[in-house]
Amino acid sequence: MSSPRINSIRHGPDREWTYEQWGSSGRPILLIGDASHERSAWWPVAARLADEHTVAVLDLPFGREPGASAEELARVVFRLGTRAPVLVGYSSAALVASMFAVRFVTHAVVNVEQGLDTRPGSGEVDLAAREALREITGGARPIRCPYLSVFAAEPRPGYAEWLRQRIPRSRCEVYGTPGVFPHLYDLARFAADTRALAA
Repeated sequence: MSSPRINSIRHGPDREWTYEQWGSSGRPILLIGDASHERSAWWPVAARLADEHTVAVLDLPFGREPGASAEELARVVFRLGTRAPVLVGYSSAALVASMFAVRFVTHAVVNVEQGLDTRPGSGEVDLAAREALREITGGARPIRCPYLSVFAAEPRPGYAEWLRQRIPRSRCEVYGTPGVFPHLYDLARFAADTRALAA
């Protein structure tokens, strides 16, 4: 397969999204890492999916709250000429993907290793993330597209049912892999799960 094309989209003096495009046909899939997540970490996933899909691997700009990043992502999606993408987000980038799905047309979301739980004891998050979580799980516009949460280890008891009450088309998959990169430790399964959502 040919090397990916590296591009950037600038829509302001300090607003630039860098992305790589793999493949050129089929349902568009956008792979997004958080600001600490090297874009190259998505390459094995992109390579698996690009034979049937147009895949863009995006760098998430640093230091923006999830709602603002989702709005910027919408402009990027428009500039890419993409409609109803599958958004795949790792860690805090999954909050951005989820916010996008609340506000814009989305075919599906894959959330890797980011809990959406706002119940007491679910962990400390900053104010911007807490507001995003409230909008994602309890806002006026629920997420209506298919929503897959992937975890390496079992999240807190009852999480899958809690999530299904808030995002009716959600499901949780626990890969049972070591570490916090289930999408890389079980690449074949992750690619198959993502392809199924993109169908």
